Amino acid sequence: MKPKRYYILIISILLFVGANAQTVSEVVAFADTEFEKGNYEIAAREYNRALFFGSENVDVISLQIGHCYSEMEDYDLAAEFYDRAYKYSQNDSLKNESVVAKAFGMLVTNQYIKALEELLYFSENSSLEQKAQMHYLKGIAYYNTENDTLAYAEFLQVLDAFPSSDSLRLLITQEFNNVQKYPKRYNPNRAYIMSALLPGSGQFSVGAVKEGFNSMLLITGLTIAAIQIVKHYTFLDAVLTLLPWIQRYYIGGMDKAKALAFNKIDKKRYESYLKIIEIATPPSY
Repeated sequence: MKPKRYYILIISILLFVGANAQTVSEVVAFADTEFEKGNYEIAAREYNRALFFGSENVDVISLQIGHCYSEMEDYDLAAEFYDRAYKYSQNDSLKNESVVAKAFGMLVTNQYIKALEELLYFSENSSLEQKAQMHYLKGIAYYNTENDTLAYAEFLQVLDAFPSSDSLRLLITQEFNNVQKYPKRYNPNRAYIMSALLPGSGQFSVGAVKEGFNSMLLITGLTIAAIQIVKHYTFLDAVLTLLPWIQRYYIGGMDKAKALAFNKIDKKRYESYLKIIEIATPPSY
């Protein structure tokens, strides 16, 4: 091949490489713009194009793609890119952001234990903001697995990460004190026994007034009907006719009272959870 052709070939290759690098940069810039606009599907597609073209910032681009899929609520796909970002990054801050983002997706999909396992990869070499996020997510995971003591400690750590007044710590403490009282205040076993002694009373004890009256009136009505059958016919007739129904609704009322107590506890815990989240949510969320 003649020297002139060598020069032409070399220049062509250099121009191609330069044009390709510029193209990747432009693609990433366009994807960033679409991400800021909230066009996450377009942004994800463009970021993926950048990876295909050979972007050097695999960790950063992968993290952004993960954020896109997370915003689109495709948390499984987001997790794959967060893992890639963690794998290819040498930056502790970016690694922690990947861990926190992946754990967040797990919490949204009620994978509380897996979220706690993921947060084990969190590096202590992090900013106060990232530490607050980590403790916040751990607090949510522990609370939803009913490990309230650890949840309380984690939420306090969130408040410690940022300047906060003592009143916020007091509010958190008061709410967790309430959480500890719910199982006693709405004791399922007590509601069950109360309904055994007096139909409807177990429902009344957990605030289910309508259900309590229904149970009481139903059992009372069946009992009165049984007495009338005994008066006009025989005890055996009453037993054969109404005892199965009385037994069914009597035991059903006991079971219902216990179930209502559990539901009441869950409802009150959720109400407290919303208050705790309102108090402890980091500024970044």
